[in-house]
Amino acid sequence: MKRIMHILNTGLYSGAENVVITIINAMKSDCECAYVSPEGKIRRILDENGIFYVPIKKMSVREIKSAIKSYKPDVIHAHDFAASITAALTLTKTPIVSHLHNNPPWLRNLNLKTIAYYIGSLRIQKILGVSDAVFDDYIFGRLIRKKTAVVSNSIDLSLVRGKAERGTKSSSYDIIFLGRLSLQKNPLRFIDIIQKVKEQFPDVKACMVGSGELRAECERHIQKLNLSNNLELLGFRENPYIILSNAKMICITSDWEGFGLVAVEALALGIPVLATPVGGLPGIVNSDCGRLCGDDDAFIQEISQLLTEPIYWDEKSKGALNRAEQFNNIQQYMDRLKAVYKDCSY
Repeated sequence: MKRIMHILNTGLYSGAENVVITIINAMKSDCECAYVSPEGKIRRILDENGIFYVPIKKMSVREIKSAIKSYKPDVIHAHDFAASITAALTLTKTPIVSHLHNNPPWLRNLNLKTIAYYIGSLRIQKILGVSDAVFDDYIFGRLIRKKTAVVSNSIDLSLVRGKAERGTKSSSYDIIFLGRLSLQKNPLRFIDIIQKVKEQFPDVKACMVGSGELRAECERHIQKLNLSNNLELLGFRENPYIILSNAKMICITSDWEGFGLVAVEALALGIPVLATPVGGLPGIVNSDCGRLCGDDDAFIQEISQLLTEPIYWDEKSKGALNRAEQFNNIQQYMDRLKAVYKDCSY
């Protein structure tokens, strides 16, 4: 049984972390896995899932070297850029798989980060991306193509639906934002959209689920636009699916996305998805289950129609459930990963 060491750059719990926990849980009968990251909120979630945790003080070559020496993995599965570069810099002989969950804007330019990742890639055996956009955006994408593969995120629909049914029933909301309050997710744009929707629907009820570095700025923006009675900041929730399942729609205002896992999670619950056409989102959202919105007017138009036409909402909700089934391929996803691990050699 192979020993797989998953390395992540933060101790937070978000999209990539959720994917890694899904991978480890699904592979418990096939691989021994360890989760390596800086100490943080993730510890409690890993404990609840019975996942072996190797906490480190910070993401550094020294700390990762120590973790490798202690755990003695057969394969290192490093998630996103910082973890991948750090793993490569250890100069370990252990095969490294780099898994890119995101495509930040700096990928397009010649800079220290893009150069560092290319140099690190020379010591990496396989590079996985959650969508073609990850490799298309990377300035050195053509130079690493021979060792890349697109592995779109998978999702266990039954798990998401099961979590949505647990706990105390949530308040109902017309519109939800679910994600980190960060530049990538552009939560301030979501607030502006709600302000414009309020002009048509004074009693509209919306919420934002998530934490992040823009929390204080979001609070100030909500107060500035006099939205305190319409828009609630709910903060981080370990189980956001209870709230998501009681919303009429989700708005994803991201400026960039590697895949867009939250979109699939919403579809699994029959929630129409309105999203910006970036990263992997065009491969998830279509007119049957929601709408890709190029500007604020498109968001507002679709929101208005979903709020005022019950038959239209029902059609989108049914379309969401049908669309979600196309991503319900957890076994196929795990089989691909196991094949990648098997092909890794010293």
